[in-house]
Amino acid sequence: MKKRILTAIGICLLAGPAYASDYLQDVKNLGYISGEGLACGAVRYPSYEFIARAYMITSARSDAEQADGMYEYNSAKATAYLNKKRNGNYDCPEVNSRFNNQKIFQTVVYKNGTLKMPDGKIIKPRQAYDATLVYNRDENESAKLDEYYARIMARKRKSAVRQGIFQKIRQQEARARN
Repeated sequence: MKKRILTAIGICLLAGPAYASDYLQDVKNLGYISGEGLACGAVRYPSYEFIARAYMITSARSDAEQADGMYEYNSAKATAYLNKKRNGNYDCPEVNSRFNNQKIFQTVVYKNGTLKMPDGKIIKPRQAYDATLVYNRDENESAKLDEYYARIMARKRKSAVRQGIFQKIRQQEARARN
C-alpha cells in the first residue's frame, strides 16, 4: 500500500514539470506562428492573437507559469517576425493561406475565459477573467518591430564598419613593421 502511494506521489511530481514544459512549448509555437502572420500581414492576425492570448491565460496553472508563457510567446513572436523580415518576407502568400485556415479559429472563447477547443475539449481558467480584455489591438505593433529590426541592423552595420576599420589599421601596422 505504501509503495502504491509513493508511486502515485512520484508520478504526480514528475507530471508537473512535464505539463509546464508542454505548456511553454505550446505557447512558444503559438508565438512563432503569430510572428510570421504579423510579418506577412495575415488578415486574421487579430483573431489569432486574441485566441492565443486567451489560451495562454486559461491554460496556465499559476501566475508565474503565465508570466513565463508570455515571455516565451513574445520572444518567439519577435524572433519569427524578425526572421521573416530578414529573408525579405519570402513565401508570404503561402504563409497567409496556411495562417488564415488554421483550426485555432474554430476555438470558442467564452466571456469568463473558458475555451472550447476545435476537438471539443473544454479548458477552464484557474480563475474567471474578462476575455474581452485579453487583447487590445495595437496598430503600431508591426511598425515597432520594424523599428527594432532597423536598430539591430544599424548596430550590425556599425559593428561591421568598426571591424573593417580595425582590420585596415591592423594591416597598416603589419605593413609598417615589415
